[in-house]
Amino acid sequence: MSPIEHLHSVAHKNHARLISGNDERAIYGVRPPSASGAPSSEFILEISREGETVSVREAEATLLPSFCAERHINPGGTFCLYWGEVEPTQIEDHEDAEAWWGKLLTFLLRQRSAAALRRWSGKADARAHGSEAARFQAMAEESAAALGPKFVALLRDDRLRLGSGRRRDRIALLQDGRRVVTVVPAVRRVMTLRQKCKCEHADVRRLPLASCGDHARLLAELVLNMDGWRKAEANFYTYLRASSQVCCGTMDDCPLARISG
Repeated sequence: MSPIEHLHSVAHKNHARLISGNDERAIYGVRPPSASGAPSSEFILEISREGETVSVREAEATLLPSFCAERHINPGGTFCLYWGEVEPTQIEDHEDAEAWWGKLLTFLLRQRSAAALRRWSGKADARAHGSEAARFQAMAEESAAALGPKFVALLRDDRLRLGSGRRRDRIALLQDGRRVVTVVPAVRRVMTLRQKCKCEHADVRRLPLASCGDHARLLAELVLNMDGWRKAEANFYTYLRASSQVCCGTMDDCPLARISG
C-alpha cells in the first residue's frame, strides 16, 4: 500500500472525507472538531505522495495564508508538520497513518487559534524556523534537560532570554528579566564560577558552580546554543526577505514584517 492508501484507510476516523484522488495524490475535506462541539469550517486539502511520505497543503489558499513561517506554512503552501531531521515521516502502516492524521488535526486546530489570537498557540512544541535554528534549538533543549526539569520548563515557556553582558563580548542568560549567569563566548565558559549553582538542588546543596558537577559547562552550552538559535532564525528571515517572500499580515510580532518594514 502507498502512504496515501494507508491514510485513506483511517481517514474517516480522523474527521476527513475523500473528495477525489488516487494513490499518488488526493483531495480531502477535513473538519477538525471544535472543543465546544459547534460546527466548524472544512479545510480542503491536497495530499501528495513523496516516496514513503506525503506533503499536504490547502488545495487553494482560502482559510490559510499561502505562506507564513510563523504559522508553519512553507513557501509553496505545504504544511510543516514534522522536523524531518529527527522525526520519522514515513507512512508505512495504519499506526503511522493515525499518527500523521493526529499531527494534521493538531496543526489545523492551532491554525484556527492563530487566526483568532494572531499568535501560535503551540510555540513550546514547535521547531525553530530553518534547519540550522532547529538544530540549535534541539541542542539547547538537551542542555536544559541535563540541568533538570526546571530549566526544561523555563525554556519551553519562553522564560529564558538572552541579553547583553556588561561588555559586548559577553552574553547574559536572563530568567524573567533577571540575570542568571553571564557567559564569555570566546572561551565558552561561565564568568563567575564562585556563584551558587542554579540547578534543581541549589538551595539544598548550596554548592558553587565550580563544584556542582558539570553544570557550569551545561549552562555555558545552553547560552551558546540559544545564541546560535536566535542568530540562525534571524538569518532565516533575512533569507526569506531576500527571496521576495512577504509577510501575510495575520500574526503579531512577525519577524518578516519587521524586516519588511
